[in-house]
Amino acid sequence: MRSRRQSALQKQGQRRKASESMENIKNRERRIAQELELLKKRQYVSVKELAEMLNVSVMTIRRDLELLRKNHVLERSHGYATLVKSGYGYANDGEVYDLRMARIQNINEKDRVAKYAATLVSPGDWIFLDNGTTVARIVHYLPTDFEFTAVCYNFAILLELLKHPNIKIIFPGGYYHPEDYNFTSSEAVDFIRRHRANKSFLSVSGIHESLGITCINSLLVEHKRAMIASSAVNIIMADSSKFGVVKANHFADISDIDMIITDNKLSPEWQECLSKANIKFKLV
Repeated sequence: MRSRRQSALQKQGQRRKASESMENIKNRERRIAQELELLKKRQYVSVKELAEMLNVSVMTIRRDLELLRKNHVLERSHGYATLVKSGYGYANDGEVYDLRMARIQNINEKDRVAKYAATLVSPGDWIFLDNGTTVARIVHYLPTDFEFTAVCYNFAILLELLKHPNIKIIFPGGYYHPEDYNFTSSEAVDFIRRHRANKSFLSVSGIHESLGITCINSLLVEHKRAMIASSAVNIIMADSSKFGVVKANHFADISDIDMIITDNKLSPEWQECLSKANIKFKLV
C-alpha cells in the first residue's frame, strides 16, 4: 500500500514539474517576444531598461539576451542590445525569425499536428516534406513498418529521416543556409517539378482568407510552389496561431490546398471559412 502511495505521489510530482516547466517556457516565449518588439522599435535598449519595462530582474534579461545573442538575433555591447540583420535567427523581408524560439512555440500543438499527419502516409507513397518546425516533427512519427519515399530539402529533417531504414530518401541539395538548415537551388526546384508525389506536407507562416498562404523566407517560395504543383494531395501543417496572419511572401491560395491539420483552438469563424472553401480540416 505504501509503495502504491509513494508511486502515486511521485507521478503527481512529475506531472506538476512538467506543467511548471511548460508554463516557464511559455512565460519566457512571451517575454522574449516583448523584448524583440522593443528592440525593433528602438535601435538600442539597455539591460536595465528592459528589466524595468518588463518588470523582471536584470539577471533574467541577461539570460534572455544571451540566448538571442547565441542565436545571432542580437548583438550586445556595454550593457546595450541591438538587433542584427541576419544570422541563425535571421531577418528576412524585414522580419526577425529565431529558429530556436520557433521550435518551442506552441510545441504541444505542433506535436499533435505532426502525429496525426504521419498517419496519412501509406505504403509505397512518395511524399514531399517542406521545411519548418511543425513539419520537422512529423519525422518522429512516420511509419516504420512499410517502405515509402520522402523528398526533402532541409538538413535537420534529412538527419532525422536517416534514422528510418524503411524510408527511401531523396535530397536534391543546393546552396546551404545555416540560419535555418535549408538547401535551395534552381536544380532542386526543377527536380521537384519533374517528379510527382502522393502527398506534400507544407509549412506556413500565415493563412489569410483573401490574401492566401504566405511565408517569411522568400528563398523558399519556388520550392513550395513546385511541391504544390507536383502533389496529388497538398496538406498544410500549422497551429492555429498562423490563421489570420499575413507575411511578405505569397506562395499559394487557400484553394490550392486539399487539407489543413491544425489544433483544436481554431476559431469557429475559421472553421466555417474552410468549410465554405471545401477544404478538409482536422482539429487535433
